[in-house]
Amino acid sequence: MNVVKEIWVILSLVVLGSVLISAQPGTRLPKSYIVDLDLPPEQRWQKVVLDYKDMVSDVHKILITYIPEEILPYVELIATDLDNYIAQPYAGEMRGIASVMNISLGDVVMANLIYDVSAFCTSIVSQDINGQIWHSRNLDYSFTDILKNITVAIDFQHGGQTVYSIITYAGYVGVLSGQRHNAFTITVDERDQGALIWNLIIGILDSNTIPVSFLVRDTLSLDTNFTSAIDRLSYTTTAADVYFIVGGVKPGEGAVISKGRFAPDDTWMLSAKDGRWFLVETNYDHWLPPPPSDNRRDPAISAMKSLGQKNITVENLFNVMSTPKVLNSRTTYTVIMSAVKPLVMKCWIRE
Repeated sequence: MNVVKEIWVILSLVVLGSVLISAQPGTRLPKSYIVDLDLPPEQRWQKVVLDYKDMVSDVHKILITYIPEEILPYVELIATDLDNYIAQPYAGEMRGIASVMNISLGDVVMANLIYDVSAFCTSIVSQDINGQIWHSRNLDYSFTDILKNITVAIDFQHGGQTVYSIITYAGYVGVLSGQRHNAFTITVDERDQGALIWNLIIGILDSNTIPVSFLVRDTLSLDTNFTSAIDRLSYTTTAADVYFIVGGVKPGEGAVISKGRFAPDDTWMLSAKDGRWFLVETNYDHWLPPPPSDNRRDPAISAMKSLGQKNITVENLFNVMSTPKVLNSRTTYTVIMSAVKPLVMKCWIRE
């Protein structure tokens, strides 16, 4: 392909993507940022936090009201001796956020911990008729309207090159939705197993564990293929149980890991030849029926079956994620990704 033709193809894709995004009703786009990994951790989030300073401060105040009073001394202990409990670069980044916002480090730590255990989500990994892997997700939270206003898209760069991209909330240093270009995609769905916030605090006090969202960011940063990502996510001891939904770049590279703190309880893989061309995960073990009070799984399965493997596109997957119950009053954003084609990654804040 000559240079002129190559430029024309790139511009066409950009224009097509812009038309597709602007055509979606009831949505708006997140603001995009670059986090420079070559900067000291304390400086990386300054631009993001300054743009949302007042809103992030309000969100943190709301989030910490969900922390049981008896846990506060433990959180303050972690904040007082942060480097002994939270690994770098996360300790430094949270310290920098607290400094820019002029709030206590304990508030930043608490807010970041709450994000790890309070998300209700729907994630779908699928394989189209050509073998391309797609990854769709809705992220649902309480205090939805406020979080929509601090939803951002971030490219993490090293040496001026994007290593991985995420959709997140300003002031949150972990990752719940991310893509390592040309390697894999990951989303996190909460797995409700016991007193989650207690489990998380106890886990962090144990130096052998890592918060779920920090593990996802480590994986995006360090691993370069689907297999190594699955291995790290499966066998790193986490502070809480979790569902990891992972998509790769080759046919069959799609998985839902139902993880206990120490190892997987189950790893559910795509297998198009066996009829499993898509996997739907909400917040319940896939081998058990979802509760009638929160059944997002069956509407998502029905929508994917109606769509069909031959009709997977960004727009059609967006429509699946817009199915009633899958899309609900708590949905903050929808993201569609395909690691083999990084520019496909699109996010819509739901209005």
